[in-house]
Amino acid sequence: MLMLQVIEGPDLGRVFPLPEDEPQLIGRSTEAFPLVDICISRRHAELTPDEGSWFLRDLDSANGTHLNGTVVRERVRLELGDELRCGDTVFRFIDSTQDIGGPTGSLEHDRLASVGRTVASISHAIKNILQGLRGGASAIELAIERGDLEMAKEGWPILSRNLDRIYDLTFNMLAYSRVRPLELEPYDINSVVGEVVSLVEPLALRKKARLVVECDASAPEIPCDSNAMHQALLNLLLNAIEAVEGKTGHVTIRTSSDENGIRIEIEDNGMGVPPSRHEEVFRPFASTKGQRGTGLGLAVTKRIVEDHGGFIELESDGASGTCFRLHLPASGPDDPGETMVPSDPPAGPTEPIPTKDPPYRADEFD
Repeated sequence: MLMLQVIEGPDLGRVFPLPEDEPQLIGRSTEAFPLVDICISRRHAELTPDEGSWFLRDLDSANGTHLNGTVVRERVRLELGDELRCGDTVFRFIDSTQDIGGPTGSLEHDRLASVGRTVASISHAIKNILQGLRGGASAIELAIERGDLEMAKEGWPILSRNLDRIYDLTFNMLAYSRVRPLELEPYDINSVVGEVVSLVEPLALRKKARLVVECDASAPEIPCDSNAMHQALLNLLLNAIEAVEGKTGHVTIRTSSDENGIRIEIEDNGMGVPPSRHEEVFRPFASTKGQRGTGLGLAVTKRIVEDHGGFIELESDGASGTCFRLHLPASGPDDPGETMVPSDPPAGPTEPIPTKDPPYRADEFD
């Protein structure tokens, strides 16, 4: 199958099949490829099949369309291996059945390597969870056979904890692979905090840890995807509660605001994170919890916060205590409706590419 593969830009590594007899739109509108590059116009360029070939034309985009480094000013035929640039994104026109295309020269090799790394990481997390589920289920099964309620009570927390872990892994995988844009609307962040706290309170009670909530009642509403922020804060609070020990453990979540936006802090008195691992913990499948972690929670949280135009900080000396600080701007993220200028505008010839096909009527493609 013919397809476009992203070889540079925010969507690096993604591929977009080109079905026969179905024109395709490059852009950020709902009917186009689901791209996140804000330097691409909503209707940037069009790909049209015609008698076994594909043709490209620019749709008066803000930053232009380039083919092999040259500005596209009229409809042109694509050849395998051609590189198309739209905004900060570079596509390669490839045939997936041939050994061409990937950033290392082989689409199949790149795809299999990426899939292999992801599956290996996820499989390891799932294996640990399944072992916990099996252990808890065996304890409860034995308790039922003996009619021993106290033994069942000992086995249930193991089962419940691992059910929570498989739930968290599933939702974090969905959140990490999300391609849809945020659904922003003015929202009270304190309401999101309250919802998340009500979910984690039972876990804090089971661990006999103290959970403290300090919300700034004067905090204004900010542009926010409440579901996404709910997931981000849930990940941080679950991590914090898991990190503390029994009656001596305490976790605090607080909000504060100023003219620039809102700050959310989640602080615990657990073991802490060594400074050498501060960057690593935000990478996918990196976990500070050993076999108890899935390694996606903090990566998802960082992505959600940055998608909102904010940033996240980690403060910990590695000896005791950890504090995560989220900064969310009052204005929200940059307006995705505005097409930005590419960070590295293409250089090279700007003369029109000669037409490679017979003349056509402009209204054929409107």
